[in-house]
Amino acid sequence: MFQIGFLEILIIFVIGLIVIGPNKLPDLVKKIIKLYKKLEIKFNNFKSDFEADIGSEELKKDVFNELRMEELDQNNQSKDE
Repeated sequence: MFQIGFLEILIIFVIGLIVIGPNKLPDLVKKIIKLYKKLEIKFNNFKSDFEADIGSEELKKDVFNELRMEELDQNNQSKDE
């Protein structure tokens, strides 16, 4: 989801170590990771529910079929020329 490099993680870790302290930092990191995972799961559930409600699979198939038909039409036109 986010593209964070090693340097950014190291900087965040050092700042967290200075501000929060070495005793509380591991617990805080665990809580943040759990919260992130919960949000990610909820977002994915919302996304899949939304896609199911609008019928995205059918839309994808329709678009694919239309593109395929256009491709076949273009091939037939180039053969006719």
